[in-house]
Amino acid sequence: MSLNEITLSPYLLTQMYPSSLIESKKTNEPLHVEAGEQKDLSSAIDWKSLGNNQKKVLIVVNYDNIANLPDPQLDFLTQLLKACQLSLNDIALINVNNYKNADSTEILNHFDSRIVLLFGISPQQFGFPFDTPPFQVQNFANYTVTHAPALESLENDKPAKGQLWTSLKKIFNL
Repeated sequence: MSLNEITLSPYLLTQMYPSSLIESKKTNEPLHVEAGEQKDLSSAIDWKSLGNNQKKVLIVVNYDNIANLPDPQLDFLTQLLKACQLSLNDIALINVNNYKNADSTEILNHFDSRIVLLFGISPQQFGFPFDTPPFQVQNFANYTVTHAPALESLENDKPAKGQLWTSLKKIFNL
């Protein structure tokens, strides 16, 4: 692979060039950002999340035609959080399907979370410049990231739940 064939995600580009031209998704016009200055590109987004994000844990799901996630999956997620000694107050839960015009950098900046748990979406699909096998804990740019199958797939899959639990124990030092 030559250097001309490397593809960089929008997230990685913004990390590499924080004071360069940034294209606005709304107008496709470049916005100039001076060194040291930060433009809030997410101010026009109507952010909807579940939880108070007190412990800076971002949980990302992907469901069509629903604000967050279905009730059975919310119950399962609540049980997972309880096992990790967390509650909905400690996390921010978003349905990435509701933010098709927002990139991962905007989401991460808005929620200011340090732990990112992805359910039903891979790190690369979310916008990280890497992909990992499910349940692998990855540290990247001050984030701790893992991903797993969608919650409805995990609920009745005992081996997968065991793998998820191993990852969560590592992330939350349980």
